[in-house]
Amino acid sequence: GNFSCGPDSFIHRFFEKTMTNKPFLQIEIDEHSADAGVITRCEAFLDSISGRVHTNGSKPKKPSASALKKGKEKKTVFIPRMSDHAFGLAAAFRTCGLEAEVMDVPDSETVKIGRRFVSGKECYPCAITTGDMVKKVMSQGFQPDRSVFFMPSGAGPCRFGQYNVLHRLVLDDLGLPHVPIYAPNQDESFYTELGVVGKDFSRQAWKGVVAIDLLLKCLHETRPYEKDRGETDNLYSKYLAMIGETLQHSNGAMSQFLHDVRRSFAEIPKNDEDKPLIGIIGEIFVRHNAFANENIIRKIEALGGQVWLAPIEEWIYYVNLMGLRKALVRLRNKGFSRKNATDLLTTMITRRVQNKIEHEFSKPFDGFLKTLREPSTKEILANASPYLHDSFEGETILSMGKSVDFVKKGASGIISAMPFGCMPGTIVSALLKGLKQDRGIPCLSIAYDGAEATCSDIQIEAFMHQAGKYSKRAVSG
Repeated sequence: GNFSCGPDSFIHRFFEKTMTNKPFLQIEIDEHSADAGVITRCEAFLDSISGRVHTNGSKPKKPSASALKKGKEKKTVFIPRMSDHAFGLAAAFRTCGLEAEVMDVPDSETVKIGRRFVSGKECYPCAITTGDMVKKVMSQGFQPDRSVFFMPSGAGPCRFGQYNVLHRLVLDDLGLPHVPIYAPNQDESFYTELGVVGKDFSRQAWKGVVAIDLLLKCLHETRPYEKDRGETDNLYSKYLAMIGETLQHSNGAMSQFLHDVRRSFAEIPKNDEDKPLIGIIGEIFVRHNAFANENIIRKIEALGGQVWLAPIEEWIYYVNLMGLRKALVRLRNKGFSRKNATDLLTTMITRRVQNKIEHEFSKPFDGFLKTLREPSTKEILANASPYLHDSFEGETILSMGKSVDFVKKGASGIISAMPFGCMPGTIVSALLKGLKQDRGIPCLSIAYDGAEATCSDIQIEAFMHQAGKYSKRAVSG
């Protein structure tokens, strides 16, 4: 394999599991590798197995099925707290008759526990979510027979789709092969798989995502200008605590809730000053999880900036478009089948419903939120087209498309937050250099691996200085 090869970071663990107790050799090659070193390792490996007694080994345990169809009333779904959007998902599960619990905010202890079960080469969010899961399993009162872990799957040029596979191995190793992991795949069958939970789950989950995205926009637009420090955070916490229960009511409570949110944030006394707008893109977990990104949003605000965070909803809209394209291609190439037609129809109806919900939820914030309007997926792909063809799927194209949108919307700087070694993030880091050259806007890529370093703070300070100068030039020009 190649040094720092992304896929190998997971493949090694899977290969080791498959080999059971049989020996194997892994060689990593980089630009410094010499023939002699490789030959020596091969010779040593052959010597070590020459006198070994052959055994068949034992077959690895077959992963248990992540089914939710049976015994809904007895299960509790545990959701990792990637971001506060997890509370919207929990409310959607409850609406469909399942108990749901958002796991604790990750901390250094979470990472320490997670690293015991990973090789250290996997993505940083993988270590965090593994630690979340193991902490819950080891907690007092945990009931394996009544528990389900939620960890979506995926495909394309990202290792995220392997998280649930690794988590399955960890649970098996802990003696919990019967504890399911609910892992709907984010492709054209995504909504069909979510439908296993309940026919209304997708719609309720989407409401939660949109509502919390709007609440976050209120927080990020208000907090940098508040006169009384802490008032915005207190208000945000108040409404976040209310949002789950509000989502479970179907009598128009959400409309009144959103109007109340707008009024309350508008009433917060604010300073009248100009601050450079900083757009944050990058890997979806790291950019949204304050622990993983070392509170980058608060650091930017402390240095005199305001943040526009790329929303969760952009990924869901993108999954919809890619799912629709793939369903149409499969229908054209393989002909009509009930599954193909169901996936296609479900995706089309879901897109229509989601657009309607977002439009209704956004109405109360017209004229209040400057960052309210997000580009459509087609706009994002068009924005990214000078740098990437839209056949290159995943977060890379979304990050580049949103970066161009930030430039158009008057941002003074762009930060890409990503895990160390992130494959899409590494490509974005390279392409942002082209964007900086084309548009002149300051761009910064920060990779996080859990080892807090002061150099990132120095980088952010220097970047904010550049963004401030860029903002003044834009105003004067």
